[in-house]
Amino acid sequence: MASHQRVIRLRAAWVVGYRNGDHCLVADGEVVWQGERILFVGRDYSGQVDEEIDAGNALAGPGFIDLDALGDLDTTVLAFDNQPGWRTGRIVAADWTRRCLYSREALDFNKRYAYSQLLLNGITTALPITSILYREWAETFDEYLYAADVAESLGIRAWLGPAFMSGHHVVEADGSLGMRFDEARGLAGLAQAVAFVERLEQRGVSRLNGMLAPDRIEGCTPGLLAALSEAVKALGCPTRLHCCQGELEVAEVARRYQRRSSIQVLHDYQLLNRQMILPHGQYLGGPDASPASIADDIRLLSASQATVVACPLVSGRHAKYLESFAALRQASVNLALGTDTFPPDMLTNLHIGTLLSRVVAKKIDAASAADYYRMATLGGAAALGRDDLGRLAPGAQADITLFSLDEPALGQIFDPITTLVINGNGRDLRGVIVAGEKVVWDRQLVKMKLDIAALHRQAQQQFTGLMATYPERSYQHPPLDQLFRPAFPHDV
Repeated sequence: MASHQRVIRLRAAWVVGYRNGDHCLVADGEVVWQGERILFVGRDYSGQVDEEIDAGNALAGPGFIDLDALGDLDTTVLAFDNQPGWRTGRIVAADWTRRCLYSREALDFNKRYAYSQLLLNGITTALPITSILYREWAETFDEYLYAADVAESLGIRAWLGPAFMSGHHVVEADGSLGMRFDEARGLAGLAQAVAFVERLEQRGVSRLNGMLAPDRIEGCTPGLLAALSEAVKALGCPTRLHCCQGELEVAEVARRYQRRSSIQVLHDYQLLNRQMILPHGQYLGGPDASPASIADDIRLLSASQATVVACPLVSGRHAKYLESFAALRQASVNLALGTDTFPPDMLTNLHIGTLLSRVVAKKIDAASAADYYRMATLGGAAALGRDDLGRLAPGAQADITLFSLDEPALGQIFDPITTLVINGNGRDLRGVIVAGEKVVWDRQLVKMKLDIAALHRQAQQQFTGLMATYPERSYQHPPLDQLFRPAFPHDV
């Protein structure tokens, strides 16, 4: 460690420390770091300090880790009260000639806006995901070179890689749902993604890492799954693949793979391993799900050390959640969190995840605030194979969040973690430090110095423009006012 690096001490009313393999709370605590590494967590540090930060009545905790982080303008919100989603553009019409509905400049802006929002919600480590519904096919190498530039300039820690696929759902002319495949494009996308991981490694920025991001399991042909398996073995990098997500996926995988479950198919292709990060884990057991087939999937997940990523807010909006939360925990399956929608508010996801776990299990002790806080920190770190993330401890990365405990809307503080989970939200964030550097302070993006209000205005303009493209890509091409109806009629 270079001797010229400044030693900085942060004091706060509460500090989330780490001891004996779990978080602990330190009242009137201190975090001391030099460069990107933490030196001390506790009270009464006796060494030399070059800079003091008094955070006052705040909770200093580890940065949140978002394994399915919204990296886009979120259009899933359009389907919230406009269902079924396949009629309103969530699946493209078969007669639509795919084209890019965003300009390259708009795609670039979306990343700048979305990564800023992640930081403003205390997410210090992100695996971004963007939609491929508005593209000619999937994501590109050059697009993610720019994404790396954005992540580096903002100061967020990111695992990046362009999404690729060999097939996608369509709505046929008769209203049935079908698939369109192009395996060659999928394999070309995988080759491009592998090249990107290698390029990012050559870049040598410690906060930037590569991942493989196949879009979803039903969009992978056997040839792509086999090639992906070889790529994962060669690179050893995190690989995120949406599976066990929805009924369409379960039916399509069963049709093409002799009625096997998505988890069994991944196992067959040697893709169940500790590199595998799997949102959303909601439909285990395959097309003929039973307690026995669900238990078989859970055993495979446990033995493989793969990670299941819950995304509570977006799942709750779609009336589905992780039924097997308790069984997965009991089997020691690593569980982590993703936001996957707007707002990318991790505190809201912690609250909703705890509630949904209790509702699904019909048991008040099915999940706690602490369970979900661990998922957002330690679970994400385990998925990435990084024991220097997700905790505040000597030797760990100085990735720190500061949440104010002075906000009247928080109510009375009886336990800082539980209070933030049940009463807090991302707007209570006051500061974010990544690798020892302030990137958000007093709710301002102090590293890149972006104008948050200007970002918001441009995001609205682009979102409005994107909505206008929905008739061309939606089934039977209805006008916009029939696709997205207001909550109440407009008084004209």
